[in-house]
Parts: sequence; structure tokens; C-alpha cells
Amino acid sequence: MVKTEDFNLVKIERDRLLKITQAKTVAEKLLGLTRYKLTKNMLLNKRDEYIAQRIDETLHEDQTGILFIGAYHNIKRKLPGDIQIKEIKDTQKVKEYQQLLPFWHKNKKRFEELGRYLISQVNPSSASLTE
Repeated sequence: MVKTEDFNLVKIERDRLLKITQAKTVAEKLLGLTRYKLTKNMLLNKRDEYIAQRIDETLHEDQTGILFIGAYHNIKRKLPGDIQIKEIKDTQKVKEYQQLLPFWHKNKKRFEELGRYLISQVNPSSASLTE
């Protein structure tokens, strides 16, 4: 097991989300939400760069690694070309499911279809990072 996250970046994101949820006034919530929205992509990008760097540093030739990561991360384009990636679930379908979650009742059929896809069996030979 190798730590692939920069704890300080994760903490910054967590702290910004906490400011929104712990705000006492609507103005504080809006300020916190605005600040979070303005920086979330930059923080995610920095986290992705760090993760890709850690994988490159620690995954040696002829080794296989497994990375469990959220659908909104974009690690693939940041990894060196000699690392092969095999996703076990289609990232776009995972994102679509997450976007439908708050509105599942409006798109129940598609939501349930995506839910079945997400819990379907995974082919173990397709889930790895190799160098």
C-alpha cells in the first residue's frame, strides 16, 4: 500500500466544505460556497498531479497497482505514457449517476439503469495500472 494523496490538499478542500456547512448566516454560506467553487477544480488538479507523481515514483517496471479514486479525478492524462490503465467502470456513467442522485425521482429509469451497471460484476483482469 502506498499513500497517494497529499493530506494538506485534502484538508484544504475539507475545510472549505466545512465552512459552508457550519456557516451561521446565508451570506457566510454563499461566501463559503463561492470560495469553494472558485478553488475546487484547482485543488482537484493539484491533487491529481500529486497522485500521478506518487504512482510514477512508486510503481516499478513489471508491477501492477490498483487505484481506487473518485470519478471526478483525472489521473490518466497526468501519468507517464508507459503506464497502462484499465478502468473497471466507465467514468462517465459514474459521473452521470452522481449527477442524477439528487433528482433520481425525475429520471428514475435511467438512475436505476446506472445503479445496476455500477453494482454489476467486474472482470478482475481488467482492473489495474501496470508499468
